[in-house]
Amino acid sequence: MVDPVSRPVGASPKETRALLLLDQLPGVGPRRIRALVEAFGSAQGTLNAPHGTVAAMVGDQAARERANPAHRERVDTGLAEAERLAMRTCSWFDPTYPGGLLQLADPPPVLFLRGRIELLDRGGVSVVGSRRCTGRGKNLAHALGRALGGAGAPVVSGMALGIDAAAHRGTLAARGDTIAVVGRGADAPYPTSHGRLFRELLERGLVVSEFLPGTPPLPHHFPRRNRIMAALADTVVVVEAGARSGALITVEHALDLGRDVWAVPGPIDTPSCAGSNQLLTEGALPLVSVKSFVERVADLSAAPAGRRADAEETGGDSAEVTICDERTGTTCTVERPLDEPERRILRTLGEGPLHVDELAARAEIDVPVALALLVQLELVGAVEQMPGLLFRAA
Repeated sequence: MVDPVSRPVGASPKETRALLLLDQLPGVGPRRIRALVEAFGSAQGTLNAPHGTVAAMVGDQAARERANPAHRERVDTGLAEAERLAMRTCSWFDPTYPGGLLQLADPPPVLFLRGRIELLDRGGVSVVGSRRCTGRGKNLAHALGRALGGAGAPVVSGMALGIDAAAHRGTLAARGDTIAVVGRGADAPYPTSHGRLFRELLERGLVVSEFLPGTPPLPHHFPRRNRIMAALADTVVVVEAGARSGALITVEHALDLGRDVWAVPGPIDTPSCAGSNQLLTEGALPLVSVKSFVERVADLSAAPAGRRADAEETGGDSAEVTICDERTGTTCTVERPLDEPERRILRTLGEGPLHVDELAARAEIDVPVALALLVQLELVGAVEQMPGLLFRAA
C-alpha cells in the first residue's frame, strides 16, 4: 500500500482534460502521470512545463508528444461523447473519487461513470473468475451474487463472459447493487453479446471505466481494470479460476491493498479450478458456505426481507438448482438428480454433524472434493454449515 496521491485544491474540467492528455502520451501510464503531477503541481502545469524538465522524467518522445494535435482531438472527442451520454467524470482531485483507489500505486487519473454514482465508494465484494468456466462455476457465481445482492452487499465484477456476468446477473436478480468495471470505454458493452446486461447495469447499477469513450477493448486493458475491481471492494472472492486466469491479477492487487481473499474449492481434476485451488494452498480463505460468508460480509438483518436470497429447501435424491443462460441472461430453476458423491455425503451427514475431515474420511472422498461438493449442496439448501467447519444435513 502506498501513500494516497495528493489532491490539489481547485480542480476543474480543464485539469481533468489535462490528465487525459497526459494519459495519451506514449509510455506514460497512471504511475508516471502521478509523478508528473506531484513534480509540476498539476496536470496542466506538466503540459506547460519546459521540454527538458519533462523529458528528464518521461523521455524525449513523450515530452514532444504533448503538442500532438491528434491527442487533443481524441480527448476532446471522447469528452464530448461522455457529455452526450451523460457520463460523470471523476478525477483524483474530485472529493468523490473513491478512497480505495487512492491506495493503489497507479490509481487511474480519471474515471468515467455511468449509472448510480452513489455506489462508487460503498465497498462490497468483488466476485471474479474465469471466462471459460464450468456450468458449476457459473451457477455458483450466480447464486453468490444473488445472496450478496439480497443481503445488501454491493457486488463488483468485470462484465466478462463466465463468472463475471453470472455474478452481475445474480445480483440484479435479487434487486441488489452491482458495479461493472470494464476494459474499454463505457460507451458500449463488451462483449457485444452482453448488450442486455449492459443496459440493466446502466439502469440499476454502475459502469466504471478509466478509458475515454470510444476506446476499444485492447488486451492490455483488462489487467489494468483488475486493480480497480480489487480496490473498489473490501473483499475478493475467486469462484473458479484456471492457473493463468486474469482473476489471479485481481487477487495480487487485493493482497497488496490488504483486502481479504476467498476462494471456492473446486474439483482437483478440473483445469478451470487449478488457480483457485492453488490460492487455498497459499492462504486464501475457503468459501465453503455461502450463507456463512454472506453473514460475515453483510448485515443480513439490515436487508429488507423481500431482497434476501434464501436457499430453497430440498431433500431426497434430487435438488432444485438455478441455471443461468449466458447467451440470453435468463435464469430458471430445475430439479436435477444428485450424483453419487453428493448422495454419499448426505447419507454420511445423516449420522449427525461432522467436521469436514471426518466427513470426507467416512464418505471416502478427498477433502478438497468434499469441500467443493458441500458448497454445491449448501447452495441448494441440502446441507448447512456450523461453526468450526462442521456440516449437517438441512
